[in-house]
Amino acid sequence: MKFRFGFTLLECLVALFIIAIVLASTTRAISLSISDVHDSFTRQIATWVADNQSNQYFFDGVYPEVGNTTKNVTMGGVDFIVEVNVLSTPNPYFRRLDIAVTEKAKPKRPIYKTSTFISQF
Repeated sequence: MKFRFGFTLLECLVALFIIAIVLASTTRAISLSISDVHDSFTRQIATWVADNQSNQYFFDGVYPEVGNTTKNVTMGGVDFIVEVNVLSTPNPYFRRLDIAVTEKAKPKRPIYKTSTFISQF
């Protein structure tokens, strides 16, 4: 009786197919985690941009007029569009600031929105 050593061509192809599937799914998982890190970075920077815009009103000591303003801001290597909507309140000594931050590359999708109040005195 003769014994065979080694693998047949079919067994090698099945093993290579399984390895290819594992490597493809690993590549997909790595690319998703890289994308998540970039999105988290962009969201954090957008939060800082919105906070800076609201704090700028406090530091300037300016009581804002009712209306909309739009600014282009670059922070952390990312270009943002900041829209500040100043609304009146029932109390004439307070104004509401609605701040929306979007990425310049994707202007239809707001990354961060916040509201704050500012007083005249």
